[in-house]
Amino acid sequence: MPVELARLVLASQTDTDGLAKQLEAWGPERVARMALVYKVEGEYEDGSRERARAAVYALLARHGLDSRAEMVTVVGCEGLATPFGYVLAEVASDAPAGRSKRLSIGIARGAPPDDADLDRAKFKSHVAKLTLKAMADAGLEAKDVVTVLVNTPQPTTGDKGMRGRKARAVAALGGGIAIGDVEAGAVSEASIMKKADLFTRRVQTFTGPTVKQVEVIVLGNRAGAGGNLVACACVSDDLTDMRPLKRMLVKAGLELDRDGELAKPERVVAMMIKSGVRPDGLVHGLRTTLFEPGLPVEKHVRAAQSGLMAGLLATSAAFNTFDPVQQCPVGGSAACAIVRVG
Repeated sequence: MPVELARLVLASQTDTDGLAKQLEAWGPERVARMALVYKVEGEYEDGSRERARAAVYALLARHGLDSRAEMVTVVGCEGLATPFGYVLAEVASDAPAGRSKRLSIGIARGAPPDDADLDRAKFKSHVAKLTLKAMADAGLEAKDVVTVLVNTPQPTTGDKGMRGRKARAVAALGGGIAIGDVEAGAVSEASIMKKADLFTRRVQTFTGPTVKQVEVIVLGNRAGAGGNLVACACVSDDLTDMRPLKRMLVKAGLELDRDGELAKPERVVAMMIKSGVRPDGLVHGLRTTLFEPGLPVEKHVRAAQSGLMAGLLATSAAFNTFDPVQQCPVGGSAACAIVRVG
C-alpha cells in the first residue's frame, strides 16, 4: 500500500482546514495508518503543542483515524521557519506496486514506565520493543529502516528539563538497539549522556507535555510498498555542514546544478533534521555567543538551521529541532529526507 505525503502550511496552531481537505481527497476509509510531524509557533510552556495536537486528534477522531495515527509536535519557528506539518498516510490504491523499494511507515504506542524510570537505562528495553513493533507494522527489517521517531512523556518530578533530555537520550539508544545501530550492553547508567562516541544514526527523539505514552513512528523503504517516495538519512559532524545532506540527496537520485545547488529541490518533499552544537560553542573553530546569557541556545540553533535548510531546499517549510543527544556525533545533526522519485 503506497504512502502519500502532504505538506500543510498552518495559519495557526489549531488550523486543521488543510488536513480536513487532504483527508477528504484521500478518503478516510482508504487510510490504513498515518504519521504526522508538525512544527508550530510558540514556546515550550505556553500550551502551543497541546493545542495543535488536540485539534488534529479531534479531527482524526471524527474520521475514526485517531487510533491509526501517531504525531510529533514541536515548537520553535525562529528565523525562516514556516509553521507547517507533514502528513504521511498509507492509502489504499489499485496501482501496481512494482518491485523497487519505496517508502513504508509503521506506528506503535505503549504505556510509559514509571516516571522514575523514564531517564534510566532500563527504559531502553521498553523503547526497543515498541520500535520492533512499529517495524513489524511497516513490514521492515532493521537494514531497511531509515529513521525512527520516538515520542516520550515528559518526566514530572525533579529537574524535568535535564531528566527529559536524558529520557530522549535513552529513547534514542533504545531505538538504536532495535535497528542494530547500538549494542544493548553498551547502554548503561554510566554511558547515558556521558559517552560521546555512543550514538545511533537513525533515530530522532522528542519529549513534552503533549505526550502521555511512548509513541514510535518508523520510516523505511520496502519492496512492494508502492508509490513514488523514498526515505534517506544521514548525520553530520557540524551544524553548518551541508555536504552530508547533499551526498544523501544525490544518492537518493537528485542532481546538483553547475553551481553545486540542488537542481530540483522540489523533489525533496520532506526534511526532518535535529541539530546541535559543540559544548564549547565553537563553530568552525571560532567563538560564538550561543551559550552566553540572552537568547536560549536552542533558539539560536533553530534560527540558524532554518536559514540553512531554506538555502538548501528553497523552502522555509522544513522540520528542524534542537539537541540530537546520542543521535549523532556531538555538535552535529541527524537528518531524514523523503524524496519523490520516478
